[in-house]
Amino acid sequence: MNYYNKLNVKFLSVISYIGPLFVIGKFSLEKNCDKVKFHVKQGEILFYLMSLLIFISIIIDYAFSFVWEYIGILCFLAKIGVSVMWIILAILGMISAFSDSKAILPVVGNLANRLNKEG
Repeated sequence: MNYYNKLNVKFLSVISYIGPLFVIGKFSLEKNCDKVKFHVKQGEILFYLMSLLIFISIIIDYAFSFVWEYIGILCFLAKIGVSVMWIILAILGMISAFSDSKAILPVVGNLANRLNKEG
């Protein structure tokens, strides 16, 4: 039976929501702990999803800014909205990890469940 350091599990679960720091949890000694796996998966999907949305906004901004001059403003507002959403979801995930619960984040948790069932 595996015995994990509770402080390490909590720490790895919390930092998995801070951008690319989810990688630390993937390669730690506690990587097989259910709580760490859960929070690392959600943190990973959150990072990839929000990075993808910001990247799409940047591409749209540069590709279509010559067609319609207000596209830059809309893309800027989209980047702000995505960033605020990222911060809110990360804080919700950190609170969940710190309280030792497995709260499923909106959109991110559903996507994680689908990926776990397929893969």
